[in-house]
Amino acid sequence: MQLLRQLYAIHSPTGYEWSMIQFVREYISKHIPEATVRFDKLGNLYISKGEAGVGYPTLACHLDQVQKIHSEDFEVKEEDGTLYGWSEQNQLREGLGADDKNGIWVCLRCLEECPRLKVFMAVGEEKGCIGSNRADMSFFKDSLYVLEPDFKGGEEIHTNLRGIPCASPEFEKTLQVEQHGYVITEGKGSDILALTLNNIGVSCANIPAGYYQPHKDDEYTVIAELEKCLSFVNSTINTLDKRFPHIYKSQTQLMAEKELFK
Repeated sequence: MQLLRQLYAIHSPTGYEWSMIQFVREYISKHIPEATVRFDKLGNLYISKGEAGVGYPTLACHLDQVQKIHSEDFEVKEEDGTLYGWSEQNQLREGLGADDKNGIWVCLRCLEECPRLKVFMAVGEEKGCIGSNRADMSFFKDSLYVLEPDFKGGEEIHTNLRGIPCASPEFEKTLQVEQHGYVITEGKGSDILALTLNNIGVSCANIPAGYYQPHKDDEYTVIAELEKCLSFVNSTINTLDKRFPHIYKSQTQLMAEKELFK
């Protein structure tokens, strides 16, 4: 958990993600030198490792957090299989930013272990998916699918967000969620919804990353559920080696296209 604790120690509220961006770049340079990293003018990170082959399994996460309080004596405590933030001076719990530092951790671990992978790390997710709404979509042209470890708990996988399908039925069936102790339910907004609406063209799913009480000072991580997330993502990357196309079109868009081409 050393890497995770290092991520928790970095305070990266929306608009102030640069320290996290620098950490990720330096970590990859030192531990995953075969990966290439670039960033755009917003600060979004685009990471690639290995040759494309039939295409890249792709992960996504976000670099910002909500919590404003992060004392100088902030430390990570472990108790009964959970991690939480603590200030001894203030005798108060402080938020880890596990939403979505847990996702960053999963992405970096997978980059270390997988020979072929792409990762998109977005800025400003907590303020309306700023980074993913303005992402360089050409990065995803050879993606097979996208998994985003960015949801509380350890049970629900989301392939439908705010009533908008982000994945094909074939992709949902192929994920083998029950085998890993998950169920597919509908969720709220995240980067994969923004990417879907930006016509990414492939199926996307939001994976629970083992954190609870997101955005609050009493946020905590259940270690076993975070490790379960890593295991599921790794398993998916290593077994699903085909493209799962998916394009979302609203009923209004379909009707408009029909009228235009009469």
